[in-house]
Amino acid sequence: MKWKAMCCSTALLVSTNALAQVPNADTEEGKELQILVHTYMREHPSVSVDDAITRLAVQGEVMPDIEALRAEFADRLTDLSIKDAPDQHILVQLKGNEPVAERILRTESGATRVVFEVDHKYTRNEFYAVLDRHMPLLQSTIPGITGTTGFPAEERVLIDIQGDESEAQSLKTAIKKLERATGLKIEIRPSMPKSVNAAYVVGGAPLQSNNTYCTSGFPVIHTATGRRGITTAAHCPDDMIYGNYATGSGKYTVPLTFVDQLNDASHDVQWHTVGSNTPLREVYATSTSDGSRRRIMYMWTNATKGQSMCFRGVTSQYTCGTVVSIDHRPELACGPTGNLPCANAWIRIEGSSLACGFGDSGAAIFSGSNGYGIVAKASLSDGSCKGVSAMPWGAISALGLKSAG
Repeated sequence: MKWKAMCCSTALLVSTNALAQVPNADTEEGKELQILVHTYMREHPSVSVDDAITRLAVQGEVMPDIEALRAEFADRLTDLSIKDAPDQHILVQLKGNEPVAERILRTESGATRVVFEVDHKYTRNEFYAVLDRHMPLLQSTIPGITGTTGFPAEERVLIDIQGDESEAQSLKTAIKKLERATGLKIEIRPSMPKSVNAAYVVGGAPLQSNNTYCTSGFPVIHTATGRRGITTAAHCPDDMIYGNYATGSGKYTVPLTFVDQLNDASHDVQWHTVGSNTPLREVYATSTSDGSRRRIMYMWTNATKGQSMCFRGVTSQYTCGTVVSIDHRPELACGPTGNLPCANAWIRIEGSSLACGFGDSGAAIFSGSNGYGIVAKASLSDGSCKGVSAMPWGAISALGLKSAG
């Protein structure tokens, strides 16, 4: 039985939205916030507009504290997530029975409880070691696996399959045997398409190469040489031309020079230099106007489960969803062929308002002024977006890169 360390405070302490930094509704930042708030309220219908605005502001402001919590409890950490009920709070789940007292984090827009839940069986790393050890058995027993999402604190794994509900029902006996063999709870989610590289073959876009389109990501700097450039997905073509969204006299294009890439079980990123141009830490959001781009102030190594997240893709335009996992495995969707096994290393974003499509590859994922990674893969079924897999920003270090301010 799990034990929660709680102190006398039982409610989230938040400011009124007057204290949150709410942009004017007529500005691009205001329009972006409206879309994000609408998406959040669709997923959380009991939350008021004022509370949604405050919660979203706090999500961005607590990121330094979340990074600190991950570091402080690295040897015990089972899972860490942002929870929305009965209030918005941070839940830190830990292995071992030593309790940790609840804390209050105070930011400019409000204050948030940090609740510690102890007595879990595995750390995050131990859980995924168990899952990895049994993956060959799962793959040989369950046909058509398209993704796995682990829940370490629940000792549970959600397995997506291409088959329909009747196929899922037919696997019930096999699942019971697998649960006994693995010691994990196993759930099947049917009618989930395979994640595919989100490059497109027709249409207009900022990054193009012989009618293949992708989306530009974040600027980077090579730590050893000081060379500056911009990222996109590794499965995109090497020879790309960057272009803005304008037409007529406002249109410009810049040839990119491919430098390096990494495309394996946990990476899908390449970077290019941009000649004499200086890549800016800005992204297109609700507007495609060059004068209304979103300035990204902070880059984080990873997202947090439960966090609201957005991106603007060439195909999908500006769209938002919720992070459901930062350890998602898109199954057989990685590597240069897009058909190799993936690691438990991907950010998974889902939501009823989320859009995705071919051409979104490489798009910067962000929330407000905070950046978290780049879009790699999309799960599409009859034109419906079932989810997006993104590479966390911390993974770019494998190429000797860091964020360029």
